[in-house]
Amino acid sequence: MRRQGLQWRFHPQRDVLLAEAHARPSTPVQTPHLASRIATMSGEGGVGADRAHMAALCRKIGTSEPGPDARWCVVDGGTWRLRWERHTEISTWTVFRDSPGDPDVMFQATALDLIPQDWLAGLPGEVLGAAHVVISANPPEHLPFADSDVVAARVANGTIDVFSDFRPGPDAFTRFVLVQAEPNAVTAGRVLQQLFEIETYRLLALLAFPLATATSVTLARFEAEAGASAIQVADEGGVEADRNLLSRLAALAGEAEALVATTTYRFAAARAYEGLVQERIGQLREQAIDGRPTISDFMERRLAPAMRTCVAVADRQRDVIERIARTTQMLNTRVEVASEAINVGLLASMDRRSQEQLRLQQTVEGLSVAAISYYSLGLIHFVMEGLAETVVHFNAKAATGLSAPLVVLGVWLILRRLRKEISSEK
Repeated sequence: MRRQGLQWRFHPQRDVLLAEAHARPSTPVQTPHLASRIATMSGEGGVGADRAHMAALCRKIGTSEPGPDARWCVVDGGTWRLRWERHTEISTWTVFRDSPGDPDVMFQATALDLIPQDWLAGLPGEVLGAAHVVISANPPEHLPFADSDVVAARVANGTIDVFSDFRPGPDAFTRFVLVQAEPNAVTAGRVLQQLFEIETYRLLALLAFPLATATSVTLARFEAEAGASAIQVADEGGVEADRNLLSRLAALAGEAEALVATTTYRFAAARAYEGLVQERIGQLREQAIDGRPTISDFMERRLAPAMRTCVAVADRQRDVIERIARTTQMLNTRVEVASEAINVGLLASMDRRSQEQLRLQQTVEGLSVAAISYYSLGLIHFVMEGLAETVVHFNAKAATGLSAPLVVLGVWLILRRLRKEISSEK
């Protein structure tokens, strides 16, 4: 009941966030019981196909379909129950049913036997994880595992014994045996969910291992080329050689960044999934049984080395990119210094050329004064001869000679003024 008078605006995602905490509760199971889980890899865009397949099962058995935005759904088939959950890149399909027979005849019957087989065969995506679980009140005389491979742990404060070999059985499903002497549906359901999540998340984490192995081969080439480039930087090959090396380094850096882009998500996801595996194992609160390796021991031997390999490859990727960047920076510095020296030489050469052009310009200017003055005096002499025809005792040559200094001075002054005007406009 909300308080009167409070006009709060609730965040639009508040109900979704509150529901998320209760979206994947464990399913209580009564001992004896059978359960099976299939994890299908359909990618981040596969939720629509998974939801549609779940809706098809609902229509087949005549029950309500999941909503258009549903990410989980539970279907009750009478003699069986199925729980669909959508995760980031996978969907899990978990089936539960009562155990029909003798605990010593294990896995001849599974939880998948009663659901529609044609629907089961059409699960979308690729199957990544598949596991059967038998929950029994009495310990079996013989476990369906090789004795040397048995992983065993007493969990849930010593109330449930877990046995497995984490190997695929005859039908390609991993198998687990749970023994709960004093039935407790809630505890059994919680442990069952933790085991299923451990199996699913360990396989999701291991998806990064083949990628890390393949990436190591490419990284070895990048590291060799980066090392060779660093050695070449130490050699003085000239500016042109340095520029060619810069082009090679740029191409190498592009390849390295492209490789990181293809692996970053998978490596980051592997770290997250490994963390979930370790968290779920911690929640089991394991105790050893007869000196056999526990689930934690098994993961330390089989999962942890693969994850360390993935971490090492991710570190190598970052290291090779940093090495390429450092080499490129050193080479850029050297090219810049060489370019500055070349630019200084070019500027000095341009200065010398400017001085030569100035001297040439001055020479041409002097020749121009002489040429213009010569032609001007020719015109003046022509005028003086005309005056000599009309004026008595007028000496044309003397008049032309006397005017020569004035003409030369006038031409020089005019050209000087023009040069100043042109210079002021620049």
